[in-house]
Amino acid sequence: MFYFKRKKDFIKFPFGILLIIVIALSPFIIGYVGAMITELITNESCNESNCFWGVIPWFLFITIPLGILFFIFFIIISLIDFIRLKKTTHNT
Repeated sequence: MFYFKRKKDFIKFPFGILLIIVIALSPFIIGYVGAMITELITNESCNESNCFWGVIPWFLFITIPLGILFFIFFIIISLIDFIRLKKTTHNT
């Protein structure tokens, strides 16, 4: 779980957002890189009809909504932890 225990833990926030974006877009990234490698090896175009890699980006219909949900949960948890950190720094 993601918690702000110290002020230096704020560096985890941008890396968490970047990780969520990469995971949400991973089918596109994997499909595109695989298609490029296949095109380099076979010297033929790679698309949905003749190449396995062309089908993988269709999984974006699953990963993009999940990425949005994870992003929302991540922001809510981060805000709660930020508020707790501010309360503890003001009380001490």
